[in-house]
Amino acid sequence: MAVSEHNVITKGATGTFGKQIVFRQRNGKTVMCKPPCKYPPKTATQVANQERFKRANDFAKAAIKDPEKKAYYQSIAKPTQTAFNAAFQDAYNKPEVEVSVEKETVIVKTKAKHRIEKVKIITPKATGFAVFKNNRWEYKPVELPFTVIVYDIAGNICTQEISQEIRP
Repeated sequence: MAVSEHNVITKGATGTFGKQIVFRQRNGKTVMCKPPCKYPPKTATQVANQERFKRANDFAKAAIKDPEKKAYYQSIAKPTQTAFNAAFQDAYNKPEVEVSVEKETVIVKTKAKHRIEKVKIITPKATGFAVFKNNRWEYKPVELPFTVIVYDIAGNICTQEISQEIRP
C-alpha cells in the first residue's frame, strides 16, 4: 500500500485504475492499494451468527433505554464493562441451566447471571410452568420423560430433554 501526500496528479484520486490499482482517501491522504478480492458466499453458520449478533445488539440497545433493565445490567457488569456490554452478552449467550430431580420435584438453576423469565415443563400427560422459590425454579409432580424449556428476558430459549432419573 503506497501513500501519496504531495503528488499533484494523484491528490484526491479515488477509484480503480486498469483493474490493478485502487485509489482511496484515508485521513486526507491518497492511498494506492490492490483491488479487494471477492469473498466466497457466507455459510449457513455465518449467517446464523450474524443474525444472532444483530438480535443481541438490538436487545442491548433497547435494554439501555429502559431504566430498570439498564440498572440491572449495570449491577451485573464487570468493572470495565458498560450496561450495554453486559446486556449484549446476556442476549448473545444462551442461559446455562442445571436440572435435577429432588423428591419428585424438578429443580432448575441457572449457572450464570441470566435473568430467567419463565420455565416450562412438558411431560407426556401435562404441561406447566415452574415456580421461582429460594433462588431456583421448582415444579411438581414429575413423570419421566420430560422436557424443560427455559426462557430468559433477552429472548433466548434453552431446552433440555430428560429421559432418565437424575440425581442432584
